[in-house]
Amino acid sequence: MFPLVSFDLIDDVTANLKLEEWGHWLGRCLRPFGRQSFGLYVEQELLAVAVSASTVNENCAGYRRQECVELARLCAAPAHRDLTRPALRLWRKVAPKAWARAYWPVRVAVSYQNAVRHTGDIYRMDGWVRAKEVRGGKTGPNASWSPSKEYDPKVIWVWPIDEKEREDLRAKLKSVTQDGTVKK
Repeated sequence: MFPLVSFDLIDDVTANLKLEEWGHWLGRCLRPFGRQSFGLYVEQELLAVAVSASTVNENCAGYRRQECVELARLCAAPAHRDLTRPALRLWRKVAPKAWARAYWPVRVAVSYQNAVRHTGDIYRMDGWVRAKEVRGGKTGPNASWSPSKEYDPKVIWVWPIDEKEREDLRAKLKSVTQDGTVKK
């Protein structure tokens, strides 16, 4: 049976069905703009999905939308939650290149962590940079597909594609205190 493991583009319908079946708290990804879906297969069984999308906001953690690709959804089958981390790492390795072929080249991959639902350790352990905290509040409707809603506080994690840019960003953020002032 070959390949034993694969990670590749899949159709959006399949990704949405799995997000619902596996109970992702946001459910299907219904953004009406750029999107790509990936699947992690083990022995030809789909066990995790990752969905790329263009960012909702024009700017994200100091980057313009046309410089980013967002990890909009990440989910593994309930009996295989341990595959979430490998799916994240594979996504950040291949998704920016796939995005560049279909949409535009990116400088950074981004992901929003709901600060109430989880700690963000999955990103920290994979080497992502914690770039910004976004307080909760109320939004919208800012588009016909986006109803007014309350939202939880979030943390924006970034993965600069260029290694030097990644290290420079880590150094810059280490020199800033929680209140935004520069450490001396």
